[in-house]
Amino acid sequence: MNFKKRSLIFVTFFGSCLAIALLAASLGTKYWVSANCKRTENPDKSNGTVHFGLFYYQAHLNFGLGNRPYTESMLGQTGILYHERQFLIYELYISTIATVAGGIFFGIISAMMAIINTASNPIEAICHIPGLYLWNGIALFSTLTAIVTWMVQFYLKLTHNVLIREYKLKGKWSSEGMASFGSSFWLVVMAAVVYLVNLTIIAIATRDPHRQRKAKQMNPLPGKQAGDTMLY
Repeated sequence: MNFKKRSLIFVTFFGSCLAIALLAASLGTKYWVSANCKRTENPDKSNGTVHFGLFYYQAHLNFGLGNRPYTESMLGQTGILYHERQFLIYELYISTIATVAGGIFFGIISAMMAIINTASNPIEAICHIPGLYLWNGIALFSTLTAIVTWMVQFYLKLTHNVLIREYKLKGKWSSEGMASFGSSFWLVVMAAVVYLVNLTIIAIATRDPHRQRKAKQMNPLPGKQAGDTMLY
């Protein structure tokens, strides 16, 4: 590859690093979903907000005496999903964590392949251009799967309730129809866009217009121009 193509391939290294950072931030932040909530008994004098990520849950509830923050973990023996298995669709929740982690893992491989192809010309296909398509493609697929699993989770469960049993039943709080996707979720969407841009850059860098032009010239022409005139 010439210098221009190697430079474009090297750009995908920074793209992969950016996507990895976005996915890692989404794992560590607590805003995969955000919602306002009201008490069903006295909605005018009560207000609250709930937001949580893949590992931590936080609620800010005001019973009319000031805001009170409450923080819970999602996993572990003291976690919400240990005591309230129906709070989320557990399989979708685990799938979201796994696919975000997969997006990070394959993003790291994509970044390594970008460095290798910038510095050398590997012989093995899995390390060369096909490998760049493969690893970035798998990273994109994994990230898109995380987006889909969380969207399904959101529309099946979270639009109806984001409150744990204690707040919903004892405190008479409700979040029905007041939930929305949080900033952590949109970080994953941005990471998917970055991986898609990476694939576009690879396609541009590996395109060979001279080869395409030569292939067109070698295509046989129909009719008399191809020497197919019948002789009698």
